[in-house]
Amino acid sequence: MMRRNTDSFFGVVGLVVIFLIIFGVVGWVKNIIKLTDCDFEAPYKAEVVYTVGLFPAIGAITGWIDVEDGVKVEDSQ
Repeated sequence: MMRRNTDSFFGVVGLVVIFLIIFGVVGWVKNIIKLTDCDFEAPYKAEVVYTVGLFPAIGAITGWIDVEDGVKVEDSQ
């Protein structure tokens, strides 16, 4: 009878682990897509964040974050 409880526990833990792996891989791929969409012009905030995100553990998180470079103010003269 105890075996059935441990099997269901490991089944739930296994599902959580699989979900986290899928979540991380999707985030990392989103990070790469966002990096390729960057303009690589000043300011470089988004470029730096998404380049650091090329490391899979970091990219799994930064892929889900929207980083904006900010609005450049052009001279009106």
